Amino acid sequence: MRDVINWGILGAGNIAGALVEGIREAGGRVAAVGSRDAERAAVFAGRFDIPASYGSYEDLLGDDGVDAVYVATTNELHHRNTLDAISAGKAVLCEKPFALNAHQGEEMRAAAQSAGVFVMEAMWMRFIPATVALLQMVERGDLGEIRAVAADFSFQANAGPEHRLVDPALGGGALLDLGLYPISLAMLLLGEPTAISAQASIGPSGVDEQVAASMVFPGGQVGSIYASFLADSPVEAHVVGTEGRAWVRSRFHNSERLDVVAPDGSVTVHEYPLAGNGYRFEVAEVHRALLAGETESSLRPLADTLSVMEVLDGIRAQIGVRYPGE
Repeated sequence: MRDVINWGILGAGNIAGALVEGIREAGGRVAAVGSRDAERAAVFAGRFDIPASYGSYEDLLGDDGVDAVYVATTNELHHRNTLDAISAGKAVLCEKPFALNAHQGEEMRAAAQSAGVFVMEAMWMRFIPATVALLQMVERGDLGEIRAVAADFSFQANAGPEHRLVDPALGGGALLDLGLYPISLAMLLLGEPTAISAQASIGPSGVDEQVAASMVFPGGQVGSIYASFLADSPVEAHVVGTEGRAWVRSRFHNSERLDVVAPDGSVTVHEYPLAGNGYRFEVAEVHRALLAGETESSLRPLADTLSVMEVLDGIRAQIGVRYPGE
């Protein structure tokens, strides 16, 4: 493996542009971008000063100068794109949701393990300094025994009928795009839930426009999540312990501030400036693992990703959302 990791970007949307910046901030090099639209790829390459552009994903995956691929396509393509990248021997950082369901996710993990290729879900929240600090607080027992986690992630998307957020063929819905953040945070802190109760508002296209879920965990702890693209919400998280609570300020998935509230009501503010767009932290983990010869991240192993996918599957079963082919 080269000392400087060369990246290829599958997809030329907004999130792809954000990751280009993160790759460079983490010391990587963006060598190529691929899109199903050659002109779109060329425009993206010009905008971000990327040396090569391709009019197909296959052509990018055939570039021997690319070490790692960021899958930034729409949700329904993550499974196929990741399998193709693995077959091409490329390390993969796959945008969330990792797949449409746990079955697809398991196929991706099995392929990666069989090929000995690194694959990680792009759950950037896990690597944000404020999240890392929160996990350390909990592990040290600073908040006592954790009894509850509550988090929300909503914004008013004004998504028309052609928007990807409401298209079942593209894996649309609030749960997979937004709800997996508060669910992932709760599971990072409390493990796998033993019971889930979910409700949703289903839109005309058949996907969830807003969803709420309550979870119970092995120690009797509870979690509450809410996600929607119908209205704005605070996008905060609260972690409640027997000896204090942490308030993860907006936006909790890339927060720069934690307020720790003691039982007497006193507040200690902890600040964690990102000094960038925040994506460099997950990219740095990919770089670390690749240079160490590892095929999974120890901080975001695929087992954790698939556990979340199983919870998402369970919630979708309760609210009646199915995707084509399921």
